[in-house]
Parts: sequence; structure tokens; C-alpha cells
Amino acid sequence: MAQHASQPTLVLRTGPEIAEYPPRTTFGPRTLVDFEFVWLLRGSAHWQCGDLRLDLHPGTLLLARPGMRDHFRWDAERPSAHAYAHFGLADAGRLGDPDHWPLTRSLSPADPMAALCAYALWLAGGTPNPDLTRTAEVLGWLLDLFVRGPVPDDVSADAGLSPHLRRLADSVAGAWRNDGTRPLSLGELAAAAGVSPGHLSRLFRAEYSVGPVAAMELVRLARAATLLQRSNLTVAAVANACGFSSPFHFSRRFRAVYGVPPRTYRTAHATDDPHEPLVRAGLLRLARSLLADHT
Repeated sequence: MAQHASQPTLVLRTGPEIAEYPPRTTFGPRTLVDFEFVWLLRGSAHWQCGDLRLDLHPGTLLLARPGMRDHFRWDAERPSAHAYAHFGLADAGRLGDPDHWPLTRSLSPADPMAALCAYALWLAGGTPNPDLTRTAEVLGWLLDLFVRGPVPDDVSADAGLSPHLRRLADSVAGAWRNDGTRPLSLGELAAAAGVSPGHLSRLFRAEYSVGPVAAMELVRLARAATLLQRSNLTVAAVANACGFSSPFHFSRRFRAVYGVPPRTYRTAHATDDPHEPLVRAGLLRLARSLLADHT
């Protein structure tokens, strides 16, 4: 698997492995000569490096760095277990100076870092001949997410939306969830945002390349484009599902935005990005909030 040039390149030294401890076990002090990921599986630990003191529990990922002289004190009441991996760094990619990297990150079941930790352990212990190259790549992905943060700003559906637009998105998403993806008037949209129609129009013109009513239509058309590509619904059924009054009206509006009629789009544009008009208008983040329950 080719690795993107901006991704970090790791040299795996040890692990991932699992170490288990009886209560009150200690380890160190030791001076690290490489990088080490440590994540608790059971129990707890107290980690100290100079004046730095951290309590570690399952759900915490620690990255210790070369030159650190650290010390572990494991749970005094019950057995503990942690996973660890040692690695060198051949190329930091876009991650910058390791001195500026975070020391810990929190993990959750839905966090991609938690899944990568589990996958790295599976690769290391799930086969007679572990795939060390793949394991190093997985740890590289883990390091990238650890340093840069697990969720980039443009992935979160409502990240960056102003309070008025977030309120509008929540209200419209609820309305569409209950009543279908129907068209909404400027007055309805303004009431959802909690501002006057004129103020909402100014907000949209400042933020996007279209007004609020046209923006909602683009979102409905993007949903329709997705249904054309990824369902066997008739064009009439797609039009109805996306709030258009008739197949003729839907076809006319679809062609105006996508350049071809719905049937042609389905047959000749099956691999096109259905969200491309939203991207052009800067509406993708808002659309994700509105369509979360529909796509």
C-alpha cells in the first residue's frame, strides 16, 4: 500500500504488545531512546516524567518521546494491563516538531484512534506471521490522528456554523425528518433561524453564493442525485422523496443545476460526485447537518 508523502513514516521497533501486572507493580525510571505509544486495557496507572504527572485509565492514549525519563506505578488494588508499541520516526511528514506534539489523547468507542489501536494489536497477534509493514502503516495513521486531532474541522457536520445557521440546520433537519424533504419558504427558514427574512438573506449572501431558499433547493437536489445513483427508485419517486411537486418540475430544476436530465444523470454520471454543486456554493457543511438522517 502506497503511503501519502505527507503522512509520517515509522520504523517499528517493538510491538504492539500487551503487558500485564499484578497490583502495586512499578516500572522505571527508564530513559526512552525512541517513541512509545501506551494505552491502558485494564486497571490504571500513574505516569511521571520529571514534573509531569498523569493518571492513566482505559480510554487514554499516551505518547512518550525519546529522551523522556519516566516512571510507571500500576494500580494498587487490582491487576492492570496495557498495550504498547515502540517506534522510530523516519519522516515526520506534516506533523512538525515532536516537541510540540500532545502527550495524551482521550479515546472513545467511536474514535478512529481507538479502532486503530485495536487493529494494530490484531495485526500483531492475530496471525502466525504478523504483517509488520501494515502494522507500521497503521501506527503511522494513529500518530497522524494523535498529533493533528482525530476530527479535522471540515468533517464535523456543524463545525464552523454560526449560531443562527446552526439553529436553522437543527430546525430544518427536524422538519425534514418528520415531514419529508419538502421546500421551505423564506419566512419558514427565517423563523427557524430566529432572525428576520432580510437578515437571513444577508447571512446567506455573506456566507454562500446563493440565498437561503435556493440553498435548500440545492440540498434537496443533491439528495435526489444521490438517490438516482444509489437506488432503483423511479424518477417520479425520487422527485416525490425530495419534495418536488412533479417529475416535470424536478427534471427542469435538476437539469438547471446538474446540466443533464435525471435519467441521463443516472445512466451516464453514476460515478460523479452528487454533492459537487454544494461544494461550489460552499454549502457542504450545512448540507451534512441537514441530510444526516437522509443519506
